[in-house]
Amino acid sequence: MKSVTRRQFLAAGTAFGIVSSFSAPVVWANDASSIPSPGEELRFALIGCGGRGMLLADVTAKLPGMRLTAVCDPDRSRLEPAAQKYGLEKAVTDLRRLLDDPEVDAVLIASPNHWHCLAAIWAMQAGKHVYVEKPLCLSFWEGRQVVNAAKKYRKLCQIGTQMRTDAVLHPFVKKKLHEEKLLGEIRSVRVNRSWPRRPIGLRETPCPIPENLDYDLWLGPAQDLPLYRNRIQYDWHWMWNTGHGEMGNWGAHLLDDCRNDVLQDRVSIPKRVLSIGGRVGEKDAGETPNMALSWFDTGSIPVVFGISGLEDAKKRHFTGNTKGPRSGYVVYCEGGRYEKFWGGGVFFDAEGKKICEIAGNSEHYGAFPHIQNFADALRNGNEAELNAQIETGFRSSFWYNAPNMAYRLGRKYSKSEVVSFLEETGKTGCWGEVLSEMEEHLANNQIAMEDGAFTMSPCLELDAQTERFVGDSAEDANRSAEMRPKRGVFEVPEVLL
Repeated sequence: MKSVTRRQFLAAGTAFGIVSSFSAPVVWANDASSIPSPGEELRFALIGCGGRGMLLADVTAKLPGMRLTAVCDPDRSRLEPAAQKYGLEKAVTDLRRLLDDPEVDAVLIASPNHWHCLAAIWAMQAGKHVYVEKPLCLSFWEGRQVVNAAKKYRKLCQIGTQMRTDAVLHPFVKKKLHEEKLLGEIRSVRVNRSWPRRPIGLRETPCPIPENLDYDLWLGPAQDLPLYRNRIQYDWHWMWNTGHGEMGNWGAHLLDDCRNDVLQDRVSIPKRVLSIGGRVGEKDAGETPNMALSWFDTGSIPVVFGISGLEDAKKRHFTGNTKGPRSGYVVYCEGGRYEKFWGGGVFFDAEGKKICEIAGNSEHYGAFPHIQNFADALRNGNEAELNAQIETGFRSSFWYNAPNMAYRLGRKYSKSEVVSFLEETGKTGCWGEVLSEMEEHLANNQIAMEDGAFTMSPCLELDAQTERFVGDSAEDANRSAEMRPKRGVFEVPEVLL
């Protein structure tokens, strides 16, 4: 693949379109391009040239029968190196220019979270197939529009939960847990994400926008709010306007994995959700909790998810008393437990003796098989071949969005209320265990849960049919579940079937 000098890149950008934002929305005709024949290359364009995007580009460049034809990013400091690395003359800051390109069969969306839905819908309206990174959406309504778009425009749309393509791990685990019942009946599940996140800073004045960034295009459907963090990129994860916090960053993977292997995708949406948490430690501009505990009522197996992003006073990576993997989950059964970590799992009997273990395919860390699965399904024109159809990704979005929505409705934390909830509800699984670990971890940092930094949400109830909250606090919760405020032409459209 030829290289492109910076001078050649800038000259090509002038011709093809290193462009600024449009003043009016763009409308595409639904004349979907035909799927290339087996002997032809599949032509991909990348939207978002950050770390994850470049990894997807590397995969595409190495897999046979696939070719990267264009890249897009509103940040020229990312766009230019990406174009030069892959020898591309087609590099744009505005994704709408890219969607006009007839030499693009499909797009890989690795933009910041707040762009995922709108970029996916626009791409499918333009006749492109879509691979979109997780997390899918910031609201239930937006996620539903993406699902509808895939159906209406007859496009393949794969969500980037790449572990679903592991053909070794999942069949083995499901067989042991459900068919053979190696450990007996499943009683509860605890999911862990225990990893330090550094504070993102707290400026006295808003963060200046770099000259290389087209901020209007970067914002897209997000609101134009002053930013008091130290940097624009990546730390958008910890702001409600643009991200989901750790719940969507890693919860999107871990909860989807749990839903797949433990619940066998039979529970699409949790019946009830409760969340407690807070943003503690060094004060910064972040909004999402760095310590959180969520409970999911599935109607069968209770699931608890604990998040710890706070280093303790000794700067250890995680609390020494956390049971199970730092990024994974533990399935507690009547005859033992199964511990799932990132890339494998181990079965233990009731005495803690290892029974058996399974290692997954390490290639899934980089999404090689998942991108290949998308390409194979695209070439065959068969949605059923997708290992992570967009409908599946949408269902899993309730598991990371609902706890966040509940958390944002929380009031001051009260341990007595938590104890009462545990006693009244009964089937709360590992809630008490994880709560005790969290209290100990906070104590190591001279923080008490009842000092005002922590909140406790109402227990929210979800209706799987209407895809909305019902019952107490539903009116307030549904404000987050519905369409986000419009910003200019960057509005997620309603897609009616």
